[in-house]
Amino acid sequence: MSLSNPHENGQPNPSTRWFEWNGESGAISYYDKEAKENIYIPQPFTFILLDELGSVRCWHDASSSGIYSNEVKDTRQDTLVVKAFKGGTLAEGIYKDIRDSVIAQGGSFHANCYIAFKDGGEIKIGVLRFRGASLGAWMEFRKENRKDFYTKSVKIDGFTEGKKGRITFRMPKFSMVEISPATMAAAVELDKQLQEFLAGYLSRNKKDQVEAAPTARPDAPEPGDDGPPIEAYSNYSNPEITDDDIPF
Repeated sequence: MSLSNPHENGQPNPSTRWFEWNGESGAISYYDKEAKENIYIPQPFTFILLDELGSVRCWHDASSSGIYSNEVKDTRQDTLVVKAFKGGTLAEGIYKDIRDSVIAQGGSFHANCYIAFKDGGEIKIGVLRFRGASLGAWMEFRKENRKDFYTKSVKIDGFTEGKKGRITFRMPKFSMVEISPATMAAAVELDKQLQEFLAGYLSRNKKDQVEAAPTARPDAPEPGDDGPPIEAYSNYSNPEITDDDIPF
């Protein structure tokens, strides 16, 4: 902490809302900490992708608490420190090396897509999370439309269904849509703000990164709190993808 950087752990996360795709209902929701419930977002939902990081989240049965980790840019070389709010450190290392242990303890890899979205008439920074089959659908869409991400926005409107054994899961339907120059310019300014935050966050040591994680998100409980219900962390009907499919 200093005169020019008054935040003890760096700049606060500029995201205003943390969305998640629910593979069971085929809906987008965010957890409202004050109301203690999931709020569902009407579709179509349109956003501009600013950046993408990865983390581990979900639920740790052994301690009856949520799982969280630091966020990483490159899963192939950046260390993940995975913890449970009431269970301590569960795993630490490169994702491919700790994957089996993480999954066995209830964790799941998430892509944290930092986005620009409209909230009323204002454009804000948010995070949209994908895991499992929805992450697979997102990766495929992103691969097919990589160039358009710099000039267009992404729309989610509805879902497609898949099945694994007795489990039916729903994956988002994506499309690219045109946006106005003014909206793109506003998104570029938000990305500058985001990149300033990420530069500070990623420069911290891993211990500081993961310790910042619980309090950096308003949808996450403070250590020791009961926190949101299990549904707020992740749904279980969204099959895990393989190591080779992790996008970064």
